[in-house]
Amino acid sequence: MAPAALVDSLIAEGAYLTTPGWLSDWRQYVTDWGFDQETARQFFRETTKKLILLDTGVYKDCLAELSAMGEYLNLPVQSIPVGLDMLRLSLEHLVVKLQQNRKFLPPPDHFFADHLMVIDLMNILLVSNSEKDAIDHIKDLFSLLFAPGRIVYTPAGHGLEYPALKPGEKFAWTRSGQGFVIPLEYKGGCLGILEIDDLAFAEYKERYLALALPLTEVCSAAISNARVQEARQASEQALQRIARIVESSDDAIIGKNLDGIIVSWNRGAKQVYGYEENEVLGKHISFLTPQDQPDEMPRVLEKIKAGQPGGRIETTWVTKNGSLLNVSLQVSPIRDADERIVGVSSIARDITAEKQRVEQEKRSLEAQLQQSQKLESVGRLAGGVAHDFNNMLAVIIGYSNFGLEDSPKDSDMHQNLEEILQAAERAKGLTRQLLAFARKQVLEMSSLSLNTVIKDFGKMIQRLIGEDITIKMMLEDGIPQIDADSGMMEQILLNLSVNARDAMPDGGTLTLETMRVTLDEDHAAKKLDVKPGNYLMLSVADTGKGMDEKTRQMIFEPFFTTKGPGKGTGLGLSTVYGIVRQHQGTIWVYSEPSHGTIFKIYFPVSRMGETTGKKRVEAEPAPAGGETILVVEDERKIRMVVCTALTRLGYSVLPSGSPAEAREIEKQHQGIIHLMLTDVVMPGMNGKELYEALRPSRPAMRALFMSGYTENVIAERGILKEGINFIQKPFSIKELALKMGSVLSQKNETDGINSYPPLPPPPFKR
Repeated sequence: MAPAALVDSLIAEGAYLTTPGWLSDWRQYVTDWGFDQETARQFFRETTKKLILLDTGVYKDCLAELSAMGEYLNLPVQSIPVGLDMLRLSLEHLVVKLQQNRKFLPPPDHFFADHLMVIDLMNILLVSNSEKDAIDHIKDLFSLLFAPGRIVYTPAGHGLEYPALKPGEKFAWTRSGQGFVIPLEYKGGCLGILEIDDLAFAEYKERYLALALPLTEVCSAAISNARVQEARQASEQALQRIARIVESSDDAIIGKNLDGIIVSWNRGAKQVYGYEENEVLGKHISFLTPQDQPDEMPRVLEKIKAGQPGGRIETTWVTKNGSLLNVSLQVSPIRDADERIVGVSSIARDITAEKQRVEQEKRSLEAQLQQSQKLESVGRLAGGVAHDFNNMLAVIIGYSNFGLEDSPKDSDMHQNLEEILQAAERAKGLTRQLLAFARKQVLEMSSLSLNTVIKDFGKMIQRLIGEDITIKMMLEDGIPQIDADSGMMEQILLNLSVNARDAMPDGGTLTLETMRVTLDEDHAAKKLDVKPGNYLMLSVADTGKGMDEKTRQMIFEPFFTTKGPGKGTGLGLSTVYGIVRQHQGTIWVYSEPSHGTIFKIYFPVSRMGETTGKKRVEAEPAPAGGETILVVEDERKIRMVVCTALTRLGYSVLPSGSPAEAREIEKQHQGIIHLMLTDVVMPGMNGKELYEALRPSRPAMRALFMSGYTENVIAERGILKEGINFIQKPFSIKELALKMGSVLSQKNETDGINSYPPLPPPPFKR
């Protein structure tokens, strides 16, 4: 109740100490001892010099009883306030110390002497590590002091503030009148509100309030201190987590001051560069840069000092063992709590392998581009040669046909002309292969199943390659259609199968495989002219002798062959290459000596509706009945051959050497012109433009286009659209007769007139 030192000193002075509770019934105590007034006076004089009341303030009549006892014993009296009042005075002293010294240390236990339980709670409260613990200790403290029936703490800002508590007020009485509400404030801010209600001795609520007010100041300081402790602990834990993350990272994370001196070096840096932490701390970061390499770090440090972002840079660093690494650096400023830049952090990642891969891909794409450009150049040359050669072959074949018709079959002249014609036909086949490589041949496109083409062509392939070679077909079910010329697909299979046969002279296995595949962005980035998307893959593989890299780089070039003299023209794979490219596909070959060869061809999935995929069958020609044919050809020799052939077939011919001349002839001719046979590429106006110019005045006139070198929509797009009549130079008289009869026999379904249907919109080009 009172400080021990005070009690000891009073007893030593001969004081008799009493409390309000004892004093309220002092007469009964004296009677119980068996004392009358005189005996009591004598006893107390021998042992006591003064009566002292340790007034706790809980008994209002104690001072009157003290005076009465003093008169009865004839002794001086004194009242000393202790208990709650003494505790209040002690707490006020504590608050003063808190205000004077921010770095308050909890007072020693003897400061409150016998208030041990209260002091223990105060000590525990002041060193609370969390706000929750502090609130719990505050509730324990007030429960011990006041024994209230209700203690509630409401943090500030929760919208539950006590309505009776006005701004600036230190307290308010509760609604019940049995307690009080006190705001817990610290350094001008409200931390929360403490409500203490249903006090056990409500009549003493004013004295309890006088004690609670200074006590809540201590409680506020304890809550604030707990919040600081929590924030510090959270910060320390966050720093520890960050430190563990940094230390365990595989990337090299290096901390430097603003002068570039290394101050931290994690495990990732050690693994990448080989240096221990004690070997690099205190060194300038530039020691990692080789002397013959530019040092980017000083420039980056200056940027960061100026408040600019460091950004990402790529440089070369040297490891402890002397090897060079390509490094990607993400350089960032390090800021303190006041947002001041105090250092620099570098996250360094070894990109040596990645850069080597990129360089390798770059070299591969450059090689693919060079090869593609070379083949394109050769293709243009081959196409030009084929065009001129076709014109010459047209004359040779035409006059050979005339000579054969005019000479006896048993004559030497007839036999000589047959040899000439056979040689011309072989030359015609070579030019067609050159045109295929140059992507100048005419295609008849349809949406077809490649599996069906392979199955139908399989028997012929087996007869072609021999019985000592096994054919294995691995055709995926339900594969999508492709837009292709079925004849050209057969040509691909034929050429690749023949090549495989020649690579397996002792027998082996030829594997034909189809599969749907999706080429993603990553794959497309590594291949020239490949777009991401869905494809149908055709794979043709053999178990033959294979080829080396030098040979592989040249196999698609015209006239390149590894076969002996007379065993190959060197145009087989060139033809395959041209057909694939004309179908918007790509072809890749994989081969090693003694490990066979595999060709992989990727065709885009069809966007057309499914069709039969069969070539258009020419109608049987009707006998010529003197129909009038307007022939437009700027090459004189070819024009003469064509006109002679048509005349021999029984047609009436109107020859013209240019589009302008043809238009003049059309104006002057009074009769019907049944068909115009025109070259595609001519000076001044192409064949399509000429037909469109004449069509208004000759709506019933049909058109048949001919060309040996088709730099037009047919050549560029490789498509013979439905309704376009075309004959490829050079052609024989028989081929011309069949084509003429087929075109002239076509009927117009609307009016029965032999009129030529509309041409597609893309224009022909010279």
